[in-house]
Amino acid sequence: MYGHPKVNYQQSEIIADSLFIDLKKERAYSFGPTRMRDGDQLLLGSAVSYDVGSQTGMLNDGYSMMEKGYYSGTEIRKIDADIYDIDNGRFTNCDLEEPAFWFSSKQLRVYRGDKIVGKPVIAYVNHFPVFYFPFISIPIRKGRYAGFLIPEPGYNATDGKYLRDIAWYYPYKDYADFIVGFDLMEKTGWKARAQTSYLKRYFYNGALNATFHKGISPAGTNNDWALQGNHHHELPNQAALDVNLDYISNKRIWEDSYDLDQSLAQQLSSSISYRKPLGSSYLNVGSVFTQDLVNDRASISLPSATFSLASRPVTELFGLSSDNWLSNLSYNYGARLEHTGELRDKGYRFGDLFWDNSLDPADTTGVSLLNEHHLGIRQSFGLSYNWKYRGWLNMREGVDMSESWMDRDKKDKKFVRGGDYAASINGSFNLYGMRTFANFPVTAIRHIMTPTVGFSYLPDSRANADLYTFGGIGVRSGDKAANMNFSLDNKWQLKYKQGSSEKRLNDIFTLSSRASANLYKADHKFSTLSHSLNFRPGSYALGSLKLNDDKFRLGKLSLGYSSQFSLQQNPYLVHWEDFNLSNQYFSQSIALSGAAPYQSYFVAKKNQMFDSFGVSDSLNSVQKFVEETASDNAWSLSLVHDLYAPKDIFRAQSSSLRLGLTCKITNNWGLSYTNYYNVTNKDMISQSFHLIRDLHCWKLDISINHRNEYWDYRIIFFNTLLPDALRFQTRDSKTN
Repeated sequence: MYGHPKVNYQQSEIIADSLFIDLKKERAYSFGPTRMRDGDQLLLGSAVSYDVGSQTGMLNDGYSMMEKGYYSGTEIRKIDADIYDIDNGRFTNCDLEEPAFWFSSKQLRVYRGDKIVGKPVIAYVNHFPVFYFPFISIPIRKGRYAGFLIPEPGYNATDGKYLRDIAWYYPYKDYADFIVGFDLMEKTGWKARAQTSYLKRYFYNGALNATFHKGISPAGTNNDWALQGNHHHELPNQAALDVNLDYISNKRIWEDSYDLDQSLAQQLSSSISYRKPLGSSYLNVGSVFTQDLVNDRASISLPSATFSLASRPVTELFGLSSDNWLSNLSYNYGARLEHTGELRDKGYRFGDLFWDNSLDPADTTGVSLLNEHHLGIRQSFGLSYNWKYRGWLNMREGVDMSESWMDRDKKDKKFVRGGDYAASINGSFNLYGMRTFANFPVTAIRHIMTPTVGFSYLPDSRANADLYTFGGIGVRSGDKAANMNFSLDNKWQLKYKQGSSEKRLNDIFTLSSRASANLYKADHKFSTLSHSLNFRPGSYALGSLKLNDDKFRLGKLSLGYSSQFSLQQNPYLVHWEDFNLSNQYFSQSIALSGAAPYQSYFVAKKNQMFDSFGVSDSLNSVQKFVEETASDNAWSLSLVHDLYAPKDIFRAQSSSLRLGLTCKITNNWGLSYTNYYNVTNKDMISQSFHLIRDLHCWKLDISINHRNEYWDYRIIFFNTLLPDALRFQTRDSKTN
């Protein structure tokens, strides 16, 4: 066959200058440049020999593209349906015409859809040999499949030589993954872990991570373990079950953790909760267990059940119309069952979680309890009436009642009860003021003032003084009180011109003041005054900044700012010479953001060798579009300043700065940096650097963290298309 013949057979196709086909032996031979398609594999070469029956063949000076990889060799042989041998082979997944890296091997075997193996193998970067491997295996299998993960060898001063992530991965069907792994450390022992994550849409999802650490130190050997997990389950009738597990035997297990939240954790909480619709509300039942890692104590709520009916109009109970005068009368109800336990004994047992009121042997008075449990029920009921007087004065009258039943009181009297009630009336209204301006950037300012006055009465409830208060169970126990509450809220809003349009800033300034007075007190009826001032102008677009004859441009510049200032005053110590300002707190933050586009010069050409096959990959096109859309070269710089002073804000007792920077230094270099600086003590509490270098088909990820006396670093170098197979990393940590 002459004149560029083309033959199709099942999933195979061959095009060449000329073809010789032996129909009896079912063999085909090509002469001159040859183009072949074998399933999803594309091949270019010359002098092809192919046996149709066994589907094996041989290609000289071959080039192949398969599963986002490029292969070449002096001879490519198909020895089985999915196995290829390549002599003097070369493999890369770099899509440039001149690849940035490749692996070269005298003997290379490709298991299609599985892996590439070779011996010996030399890794080249820009024509420079950088690694030698006597043998190498690179997985190229798509999807999830069982197998060993790549371990991480290394050395640091604390652990000595180590080998981390000796792990086996197993996928279960379409919705679960399992990993069992080990870490071996020369100086500090070994660590084993089991992980799983699962998801079945519309039914349940969750994860579990269990760790055991056999720790070796000069002080001895420790066996520590940790359990962390979560589970969410959708149940019939809109019910749901949630479980959160976070428990460790000792904080030693996190001494080498790279997670800042773990290393600084002071408390851990585990919980289980069940929620079910009940009428127009929800019934919640659950339990919470909390570990105090600092004091080595624990607390538990088991069980805890709540039911609450939010405020609803009384007309619903009697089937009245919404325009009835009773539509302004609302009711609410709530009930709570609670059992709590405080476990102060460091050696508490499992049974102590449920009940144990044992005396503290260190207390000579024989009163204090080492482990303490309480059980109680509380219910509350309220009525409120909301209306407007003459259409401008908002009025609310209400009465709230509650009672609590508990297992005992402070005198050890069993099954006791207490109750209390409160009545209140509140009124508020709004005052508006508007000022407009002509020929001025700010076109209008509006001021909204909202004064509120309230009165509440609480009867004498000293009879409840012997009752405990725990877990939301309890009632008031004090003298009768008639409280007046005052508040004044101010808001300022403005409109301004920006180009041809008009913008609005809501609540750019807010000023709030609060005060209260107990009318039954003989003297000093007024409590402390509190004030809060907020300034939130939001973000303002600054446009673009052009430098060096428009060769460098910062676009989409935006500046944002916000601040808050709060303080308190003792009204009986205020006079003209001293306003008695105390507990002053000031916080402000400023953020500058924008985009810095970079131009790429001498753009490397793409590999177009296989374009003649006309293969279009829609997934690649979508991925490229997403990457181009997301890579807007955005950057941001933020600074937060906090001050606290008991008396004078200009003589602050504490001052701190927090800086955050995220940017792209160049088109290929990215940087993020954060720190937390104690200005008062001139002490850098923590710093974090994160540097990323894009190397086309590889990425270099460097992170350095320092907090107090601890620091660590991590360097990861990985292939973007095969991040699990081609991945090299090292890390170290140290405590000064």
